[in-house]
Amino acid sequence: MSNIVILTAKGGNSTITNKNVVPVLGTPVMLFPLRAAKMSSKVDHVFVTTEDELIKGLALKEGVEVIDRPADLSRPESQHKDVILHAVLEAAKLHPDAENFVVLLGNTVQVTAQLIDQCLDLLASEDCDSVATVWKAQDDHPYRALKVDTNGYAQSFLGVEAGSNRQAYPSVYYYDQGVWAFKRSCAMEQKGPHPWVWLGEKCRLLERPWVTGRDIHGWIDVSASAWYLGSIQCIDLDAATLATD
Repeated sequence: MSNIVILTAKGGNSTITNKNVVPVLGTPVMLFPLRAAKMSSKVDHVFVTTEDELIKGLALKEGVEVIDRPADLSRPESQHKDVILHAVLEAAKLHPDAENFVVLLGNTVQVTAQLIDQCLDLLASEDCDSVATVWKAQDDHPYRALKVDTNGYAQSFLGVEAGSNRQAYPSVYYYDQGVWAFKRSCAMEQKGPHPWVWLGEKCRLLERPWVTGRDIHGWIDVSASAWYLGSIQCIDLDAATLATD
């Protein structure tokens, strides 16, 4: 049985033009997660799913396989769940023995080979359908979220009576733009927690430090990515722990 990485990288983009190939420290951003996948000791095959010729060229130059993403999955409103399902089906045609899949984003540098290995090891050893990397977000807890009413005034988003002590809140986690590792069947059944339906019904969360929760959507993220690579990546290598509360 083989482990397959799928890197999703669409061309164009509305926030930063061609954000998946924006240079970070002189290297197109998509090459950081792509090379992490290639360096993983647990990964057998690496694919890039895209409709963009520049991204295809970079992928082929790196020696990985390309999945041609159809036009209806390359629009701004296209759903990640549909892109992932298409990519899993296409990869499985070439590698019928594929059992586990890892999906990475093409617009983040904050992924390491060690992290991919850790997720695949956990997926193999635990009674679970999937593993997702997350950060704990007490500062950005839903209890603290606000919305604006029809008169333009702030209201509690959830309407929950809660104190200001964040330590008293139940733990809350957000996907940190790092790794989704899941069984092949999860992509087909799509029974996971919304909006991450490809994660199945039994997903383990691997908690990383807060700073890892960034992908590139604005120019400040480019600076944050360069800072991560130069200042904190070494800490991230051994920092992930299983979220249990």
